[in-house]
Amino acid sequence: MKPDKSTFTWNMRFEGNREGLPLLWLHGFMGFGDDWLHLVHDHFNDYCNILVDLPGHGKSVLSDKVDYPSVLHSLIEQLASAGIQKFVVIGYSMGGRTAIHLQRVHSENIIALIGLSTAPGLRTEQERQNRLDSDKDLMDKLQSIGFDDFLQDWYFLSLFKSIQKNENLLKNLIGSRSTQDSDQLLLSLTLLGNGALPSLWEHLKEIQCPVLLMGGALDEKYGKINEEMMEQLPHGQLAIIRGGDHAFHMEKPLETARVIRHFLREII
Repeated sequence: MKPDKSTFTWNMRFEGNREGLPLLWLHGFMGFGDDWLHLVHDHFNDYCNILVDLPGHGKSVLSDKVDYPSVLHSLIEQLASAGIQKFVVIGYSMGGRTAIHLQRVHSENIIALIGLSTAPGLRTEQERQNRLDSDKDLMDKLQSIGFDDFLQDWYFLSLFKSIQKNENLLKNLIGSRSTQDSDQLLLSLTLLGNGALPSLWEHLKEIQCPVLLMGGALDEKYGKINEEMMEQLPHGQLAIIRGGDHAFHMEKPLETARVIRHFLREII
């Protein structure tokens, strides 16, 4: 039996050409669908861009009653109601992991998959349990010290070394993320966080659609992960953005757009 689509509603907006090839954009942890606005307005206006808030982010409000399969099925149903049956999915970090899970259960809808700073999950049960515990501690810290201080600490993690040098981008990110709901973020982590979801490393070899992996040259952790993923993907490509870190698409939007558009021209 299919999950009840009424259990969850994704906040969704459309930008660009509604008659163009549909691109579904999935942001990262603490982000919003609107994170992609500058990129799609400047570089993808000829495509049908679908910007969504991930569950527990922005206006995609979670309850503790829904499960992950129902959430993914609801997305497919909402897209179908809007006349979209097939699409390219583009996901960053948490959104990239979500994209791989979406492809696994709804492969018939996915034309191609593009993962930005993406990983297919943690390999062992112990790693996932440790992550769940650390995510709970993370949200406890957020609620204890408040968003401003928490985000100052967050964006000084090693993953974001280059963002630390971009004063305007850092200020904008802290300003936008501080409007999120910490309780919703915790629900999001318990539903689709790295510790909550099973590993999809073994699934990679089964993905038959074209896959583009993208990473920042300064992001050594995800660079190694992407190289391992490429060994498993039957139809994978890897692109590295010079001078970019984990959030390279925010730092290097023109370079990011050029790579994605070239990939799309190749596969369509």
